Amino acid sequence: MSTFRDETAGPSRLPGLLKAAGVGACAGAAAAYLLDPARGRARRARVRDKAAHATHEMRDGAAVLSRDLGNRGRGAGAALRYRFAGRSADDRVLSERVRAELGRHISHPHAVRVSVHDHVVTLEGDLLAEEEEHARKAVRRIPGVKAVDARWTPHVDPSGVPTLQGRGRPREPVPELRQQRWSPTARFVAGLCAAYALAASRRLPGPLAWIARAAGVAVAARALTNLPLRRLTGINAGRNAVDVSEAVEITAPPEAIWKLVSDYSVFAEVMPDVYEVRRSPDGGLSHWMIKGPAGVPIRFDATETKRDEGKEIAWKSTEGQLIAHTGSLRLVDRGRGRTRVQVRFTYNPVVGAAGHAVAKLLGADPGHKLRQDLSRLKRHVERAQERRETGRGERPVAVGG
Repeated sequence: MSTFRDETAGPSRLPGLLKAAGVGACAGAAAAYLLDPARGRARRARVRDKAAHATHEMRDGAAVLSRDLGNRGRGAGAALRYRFAGRSADDRVLSERVRAELGRHISHPHAVRVSVHDHVVTLEGDLLAEEEEHARKAVRRIPGVKAVDARWTPHVDPSGVPTLQGRGRPREPVPELRQQRWSPTARFVAGLCAAYALAASRRLPGPLAWIARAAGVAVAARALTNLPLRRLTGINAGRNAVDVSEAVEITAPPEAIWKLVSDYSVFAEVMPDVYEVRRSPDGGLSHWMIKGPAGVPIRFDATETKRDEGKEIAWKSTEGQLIAHTGSLRLVDRGRGRTRVQVRFTYNPVVGAAGHAVAKLLGADPGHKLRQDLSRLKRHVERAQERRETGRGERPVAVGG
């Protein structure tokens, strides 16, 4: 009997042994990384700095969340008082409430005239027929409104009505969870719901458990990053999943820098990951060959979308490229022979912003690479500027007197 127990206990202990082995391997790797004799001191300092930064971020986030919760609590109380005490408002206040509410439900609120007498609302003017019923119900729901006398004229075709011309759009309130950016309170509540879904998934049967875990992970990622899921996953995000922007100030006039960047020739010299850049004869298309994963070259084409001579270049990748992106380079004259170079990229990597986060974790951070490339551009331009000044016969200023 004991032999049978030993045989069945072995496989049951296997997941625990694998977890222990994994934890031990991670601990060993972390110790080797931090206690390395050559670079361990710098790595430990970097970890301390990041931990201090994370602590400050958490403290600031808690303060923001506390303020947001307080403001929302006061707002909920005011809304409750509005529903009950708002019925005693006079006709003037009621008229302003009706105008504000109409602005949320009809596309041309200026075409409707509002008058209130003894809490009876009279509506005159013109509006689109598809908006009439919705607007009428919204006005009826306003606290203090006894009746609505709709004398307005609904129009199926607004082409002959001057007041209904132009592009109008009702400003209907957008639900919190459908907004691009969530409030701190919404992120906090969503995070709690995600944690509950992950915890509750242990008590669910197989398929339901996986669905609950997937939903919990998705909501948690949305709450932590405050990015829409399409930007996190890269699905239908176009070229705007990740936004990277950096700038550097160079001791050279804008015209000197423009000569180097306007035809893209300098990029292959200052960017190690750029193998080759060729510009088409008409100047509207550029052909790039860059370093991809594992050193495999990647080719893509980009078209110029803007060129302001001496000031700015903007481009975007052509359709069907592996990594859809847009970019711009702008020169700002700072005076006294100095120029600020601003570069911005928006792109959609594999798996969207999540892929960008993984790449950053593994050391392939586009923002860091862009800062390094701009530093190389600064050195390249300033050395070229110094050579030109020296070639004109100007004596370089001696350092240290």
